[in-house]
Amino acid sequence: MSPIDLSWRSFVEKGDESSFSIIYNKHVDDLYSYGISLGFQKEMCKDAIQDTFYKLYISKDKLSRIRNITAYIFKSFKHRLIDLTRKNIKEETLDAITESFTVQVTVLDNIIDNEKTEILKKKVTSLLNGLTDNQREVVYLKYMIGLEHKEIADIMNIREESARKLLYRTMEKLREQVSEEDFPEVLIMLILFVLFQ
Repeated sequence: MSPIDLSWRSFVEKGDESSFSIIYNKHVDDLYSYGISLGFQKEMCKDAIQDTFYKLYISKDKLSRIRNITAYIFKSFKHRLIDLTRKNIKEETLDAITESFTVQVTVLDNIIDNEKTEILKKKVTSLLNGLTDNQREVVYLKYMIGLEHKEIADIMNIREESARKLLYRTMEKLREQVSEEDFPEVLIMLILFVLFQ
């Protein structure tokens, strides 16, 4: 059993607040980054994180059935972002907001300042533009957050096998567009700009 699972059990069964803090600290930065990458505003992400953990805290007695806490937290967070969007933005359609998984490449300018950056930036932008929202999201959840296929499937509301296929096909699509020699470098750049945006 992982340390997070042990903390979750201790929190749910005993109400241990230090275990709750461990769970919060383990997930807060990844949730924030995930929300920003989904295209939500910073303040809305912060509010959704607070609301998600508040709901976890007050509902602990009803959550003993939860076995995969990371997937549960990510899914709850995403749903809370959608709920906040419904309340705050009535004139925009919900689909346009919740399905838009966007990532910008501007952070590369701050990481590396040379000609190669511009070439890589154009490659990465071109690659991202060639991916669907679901493809960008699955790459983010797998390589930036480090989630397992089952967790990704739970968050994206798809079957585990579908998550595997989506990730496999996405990586194949990326490999087709980049030479084998450049692929590792481009993948690292994808990870860097998402982590530091």
